[in-house]
Amino acid sequence: MNFKNTFWGIILIVVGVLFLVEEFSNFDFGRYFLPIILIVSGALLLLRHQLGTRRPTDSNL
Repeated sequence: MNFKNTFWGIILIVVGVLFLVEEFSNFDFGRYFLPIILIVSGALLLLRHQLGTRRPTDSNL
């Protein structure tokens, strides 16, 4: 697992969640757009890395 990709993915998710924690009760799309983008970007970084590192092995054939 590449530490650099995992680290930045986690950082983006944490920053997005922190933006949302204080103001979660009143939904305003403009207010939540940046945090949602940060959370989704972080999750995509992590998922892309996880899906990209799976290689078939001889035991799986």
